[in-house]
Amino acid sequence: MHVKDREVVTPGERLAEGQVVASEGTYMEKDKVYSKVTGLADVQGRTIRVIPLAGPYRPTPGDLVVGVVQEVRFSTWLVDIRAPLPAILHVSNALEEEVDLIETDLSKYFKEGDVLAAVVKDVNPVQRIEISILEEDAPVRLGRLEGGRVVDIDPVKVPRVIGREGSMIKMLKRELKCDIIVGANGRIYVKAREEPKREREALAARALREIERRSHLEGLTDWLKSNIRRLSRW
Repeated sequence: MHVKDREVVTPGERLAEGQVVASEGTYMEKDKVYSKVTGLADVQGRTIRVIPLAGPYRPTPGDLVVGVVQEVRFSTWLVDIRAPLPAILHVSNALEEEVDLIETDLSKYFKEGDVLAAVVKDVNPVQRIEISILEEDAPVRLGRLEGGRVVDIDPVKVPRVIGREGSMIKMLKRELKCDIIVGANGRIYVKAREEPKREREALAARALREIERRSHLEGLTDWLKSNIRRLSRW
């Protein structure tokens, strides 16, 4: 290895050589591994990848996303998931009950502006995206998210928000007494469980912005934990 874990690297920079496994964000020439992008080196034993520091959200089936309803149509809702095109939530992927689409206004279920937790069900070659809120094995409760607030960050910073083995997100939930749903699309829903709720949610939003801004630094979880304790006065 020619770089350390969490070291910032640039395109074309040599990362390693010899018997190593090149993963995402890298490429090989002969027995040498180079970075494709500007990002953070992630070294796990003999495996190395590069986590980009910036980039758009590219939907993948199975992704947990947080979206906002843009439009209600005859049998679908169009949902903004921060992808190039709106995602489609079909009534069959949203409601377990049968619905008479001629007689029923679907806005009685979800209306424009509603925030939803959903799972990407399918992405076809022309980027038509279908989402679902009926996936039984989802990691969180899917559907409408009421109250709380939404914070948007760069989607490539999502792994840093979660942390190794969930260390960062567990710390945030514990210290802030908030429920937090992290969408793979960089949209994060925060809802405080205890008073003062508005202040807890505001501090959570500030913490998420700090993670986005300082994602390249080592020891970020401990730094953020100490600052949350210093800033919170409840």
